[in-house]
Amino acid sequence: MEASRISLRPFKLSGADDFLKWASDGSVTHYLRWNTIQSREEAIKYIKEIAIPHPWRQSICLDDQSIGYISVRPESGNDHHRAHIGYAVGSDYWRQGIVTKAMKLAIPRVVEKFSYNKFELEIY
Repeated sequence: MEASRISLRPFKLSGADDFLKWASDGSVTHYLRWNTIQSREEAIKYIKEIAIPHPWRQSICLDDQSIGYISVRPESGNDHHRAHIGYAVGSDYWRQGIVTKAMKLAIPRVVEKFSYNKFELEIY
């Protein structure tokens, strides 16, 4: 997979159909903290109420089509310079190095925005 085809961008309501393609796949959402999306209406609601307002949740795009996401969740209290990174990517795109390429794009942006100095990636 060419790295130039991978990009990150904020979620947008016009991308609900692309989001639904991977977020409706139970094998993708099985270990996530949210339920499998069942309809376009649910996709729009999720994007509007969860993804867009999130402090740092970006759509992983392949040729500007959403195929997954990366989310950074800050710790609080004494760990405020530490964050957890979560991600999901459509099952059609597993084992192609896409998340690795997306992480290489995401981490410098997050460090610049939030000044984190430690990241933890949770893999289930």
